[in-house]
Order: sequence, then C-alpha cells, then structure tokens
Amino acid sequence: MSTKSAVTNPAKAAPRALLALACWLWLAGVVVSATLAWLAGAETRHLAGAVALSLAPALAGFILLPHLGKLPVDVSFILVWLIATMGLAAGSGGATSPLAASLIIAPAMCLALGRPWAPEAGGAAALGFAAAAAFAAFATKGVLGGFAEAMAAVSIAFAAGLMAISQRAPAAARDTEMGQRIAEVSHELRTPLNHILGFSEMIERQIFGEVGARYVEYAGLIRKSGTHLLGLVNDLLDLSKIEAGRFELERETFDVRAVVEDVVRLSADSAEKKRIALGMVTPEQALNVNADARALKRMLINTLGNAIKFTPEEGRVIVSAQARDGALVLETIDNGPGIPENERETLGQAYERGSGGARAEGTGLGLSLVRALAELHGGALTFHEAPGGGALVRVTLPVLAAD
Repeated sequence: MSTKSAVTNPAKAAPRALLALACWLWLAGVVVSATLAWLAGAETRHLAGAVALSLAPALAGFILLPHLGKLPVDVSFILVWLIATMGLAAGSGGATSPLAASLIIAPAMCLALGRPWAPEAGGAAALGFAAAAAFAAFATKGVLGGFAEAMAAVSIAFAAGLMAISQRAPAAARDTEMGQRIAEVSHELRTPLNHILGFSEMIERQIFGEVGARYVEYAGLIRKSGTHLLGLVNDLLDLSKIEAGRFELERETFDVRAVVEDVVRLSADSAEKKRIALGMVTPEQALNVNADARALKRMLINTLGNAIKFTPEEGRVIVSAQARDGALVLETIDNGPGIPENERETLGQAYERGSGGARAEGTGLGLSLVRALAELHGGALTFHEAPGGGALVRVTLPVLAAD
C-alpha cells in the first residue's frame, strides 16, 4: 500500500510567521516600557489606557493573522495600527509627543504585507499626525513616566523590522520562480539524455552489427558521461521540486534491508575499481519502514557514492541500517580523510562541497538532496567522525513502521 503526500515549501509561510514574531516582540516592548514607566512613577490610570491602546493592534494581528493576504483583512489591519498610533500620539502630547514616531508603522506594515499602499498610508499617517495635534488640546494629560519615550524607540525598531520583512518576500518569490524554471529545464534535458544513453548502449553492445573497437570504447565513454550527467540533472530536478513545494512523497511500507542491499550491489563496481572493501550491516529480522522507497534509495546512493569517491584506494566503506531510539538510522562509514568539524554545519547545503571537493568531481548537489529528502521525511542529515578515523554520515528518519 503506497500513499502520496504533497510536500509544500515551508518558506512560503515565512512572512506570516515573521509577522507573528513581530507582534510578539511588540507586545514584549509594550510590557517592558510599561514596567519601566510604572517604576518611574507614572500615573496608573493614564498608563493603563496607553498600554491598552498599545496592545490593541498586536492582539488584533493575532486574530487576523490566519486571514492576512485578503484585501479587506489587510486594510483592516493597517487601519487598526493607524488609529491606535494616532490615539497614542494624541493622548501623550500630540505634535510634541515622542509617540508621533509610531505613525510610521502603518506605511511599514503595508510593505510587510506586500501591498503597494505605502504612499497612501504615509499620507494617512501625516493626516493622523495633524489630527493627533488637534485632539491633544482636548485630551486629558497625565504623567506617563517615560512610557512615550520608550515606546517611540520600540515603534522605530518595529517599523524597521517590518521593512526588513518586506525585503524577504520578493526574494522568496524570486527563488521559487527560479526553482520552477530550473525544474522545467531539467525535465527537458532528461529526454535527449535518455536517447543519447540508449543509442550509445546499442552501439557499445553492437546490437545492429559489429563496429570498430575504438567506436565501442567511445560509445562506452559517452554512456558513462551521459549517466553521470543524467544523475546531476535528476538531483537538480528533485531539488528544484522540493524548493518549489511540488515534490510528492510516495510512502509505502517495505523492508529497508532490500534497499540497502540493492544500493550496495549497484555501487560494487565503483568500489572494486578502487579496490575498496565494501561492507553492509543490517539486522537479521525485517526492518520495516513507512517511507518513500525511491527517496531512501537516492539518499543511500549519494552518501555511499560520496564515501567511495573520497576514500583512498584499498580503503573501507560500510553501510549500516538499524532501528535506534524509535527511528531508522542509516549510516555510511569510511576510513577516508574525514570531514573537518568546522564544515559539518554547512556541508549538505546546495553547491557546498567542503575542503575535499576540489579533489573529486561533483557539484555539491548530492548531499544537499540527501538533506532535503531527509527533512521531508521529518528526519535529519548529520556528519560525525568515524571510529578509528574517517567520516560517518548519518541519516536519521522517524519512519519505522508500526508492528
């Protein structure tokens, strides 16, 4: 039984998450400012009114947050901020109040929401400043004990944060669009590459008659180079699908030992060419998991391929699969040069090859694909020092099937 689950890109929700974080920081700023003002001797009644008015837009934000992106909701959210900040300015001195600085939040919020209304909101803020100056003459003035000054600083920092959020949204959209374009190009490359591989294999095997030995040799080189290029295209295609949120996990229940055996068998030829001892450690009993079998195979092919690539001749590479602490743990262990500790955090990011990458072919896509596929399963890719020296690459996946 297999199931498909569409994986969406978490980056798409980042602006909303950042807005929620901004509202929490605003609340914290209000609480700290109110506490300092109270300790400085602010009049409780007036301070309570200012604090309530300061808290209102952030609390409204938490209510409206799930619906942001809809025109009426965005307009309402911006108006709440505009009215609240105008009231704060009017109640703390009007044109001379430090809280007049909080009126810049409305235009900044427009930018954070991706709305092209910043000029209009700026004009409304200017009118709000004039209105606050007019209403200040009728407002009851009280001692706020430095609350206005502290909240002015909080307002400026908050507006700056909103402007920073607004810079992230276009970049995320561009990255998603670029990922989609890469996926389309990669898909178009695969068809001619498959044709090249098929025709070169036919020539190499002399299916339509004998050809010269040199042609057979060249056809073999074409096939090997084409296979390598096809692997890169497949990695790039899968990575771009993951980044675009269009990758589908096809989960099914299976014995992972069969996948490990298949990958080791496929890698035996590469290991034999370097006289590398290739071993496998799996439990005697079935190790059933509920995961995407193709994705697990891709992860193991990449980690094992890397180990063979960087292990010197007559070295040793071992692949193990075991259940540990309620999760599937796949480890690839070699006695090569190892991975420097200062590179373990960045290794696995796209195009990051590490200090040993210059000595071997590759683009750095393999491990980044392993990391991405592991994270889609709710797992992780980590790097460690192998016992006795070398590298230990560990993929931990919470995919063990229920008995």
